[in-house]
Amino acid sequence: MDRGIPLYAQDIAECMRRVGLEPLELRCPRSLRRLPRVLRNALFVLFEQLVAPVMRALRGCAFTVYPYNSAGLLDAALGRSVIVIHDLIGNGRGNSALAARYIRYTQAVHRAFGRPVCAASSHTLAHLRRLPAFQRCMLQLWPNPFYAFEDALARRKTRSRGRGRRPLRVLLCSGAGENKDYAGALTLFRQSRALDGAELRIVGFGDDAHLARRRASHLPDGTRERITVLPRLNLDELVAEYTACDLVWVHSRKEGFGRFVIEALLSGRPVLASNIGAFRKLMGPGVYLYGRNRFDAGAAHALSGGPASHPNVASYHAPLEASVREVVEMHSLRGNR
Repeated sequence: MDRGIPLYAQDIAECMRRVGLEPLELRCPRSLRRLPRVLRNALFVLFEQLVAPVMRALRGCAFTVYPYNSAGLLDAALGRSVIVIHDLIGNGRGNSALAARYIRYTQAVHRAFGRPVCAASSHTLAHLRRLPAFQRCMLQLWPNPFYAFEDALARRKTRSRGRGRRPLRVLLCSGAGENKDYAGALTLFRQSRALDGAELRIVGFGDDAHLARRRASHLPDGTRERITVLPRLNLDELVAEYTACDLVWVHSRKEGFGRFVIEALLSGRPVLASNIGAFRKLMGPGVYLYGRNRFDAGAAHALSGGPASHPNVASYHAPLEASVREVVEMHSLRGNR
């Protein structure tokens, strides 16, 4: 799927247009997405550290929004960088992966110059405010917007008309990151009595769907036949999956925000989710959390509960647009890109 940060960045650009700006959007060519991960990571660093600041200068843009938890060092030194932090998963010192080290280093340089830091959720913002390292920076909330998702939902003309005679359909929103605990989710599904006989459709792996299929293929007979790992989906296809399922399941060990949860509720579907901090902040009608050894109880409540509440996305869009205007004013950007 064109999900996560790419979708977030697309919506941030739409937000800027709504407040009267003309954002210059730089995107990864689709032809490069199938390169080996190590090459994609190297190209990303080259893009972020060289291409983005050069393009900003050539096009006369006042600042660059870096939405991937890291920042361009040249723009940070010149006072032209705004960084968006979605979560602090890569910030732990125990995480020795090169990507995590890159995030920590570029954030440290960005902080040293006291540049603006935007949190993509109130959950992440609360964490940042408690960290002494970020005290020199202007901290803002740039919450996840849902402009593109609402447009896709409006385009969805046919809605699910009930199960009929088909099996219960569960949509698992997962991914390749370790925090998603995909193996743990498969174990819960295999052992669940509440979801016995249910059809499980899995989204979130994108180009890594083959890895998810390989892991699911090791499940015993009677379970693996009920699992379908979906390929990369566009937003309209994802909306179709939401509206065609009976229950959305979001399993994770750690998140900065629960975008899948909000999207499911916008689609009118109940949500079964792990009992973690980011999801607890989204509790309300239609959201059912489960903890250790309580998965089946949570699933049973979700399937028998009342209708899901419709989130007020204006509560995300209004503060985002106000925060963008504040950054614009700080850079004396009125009337420019």
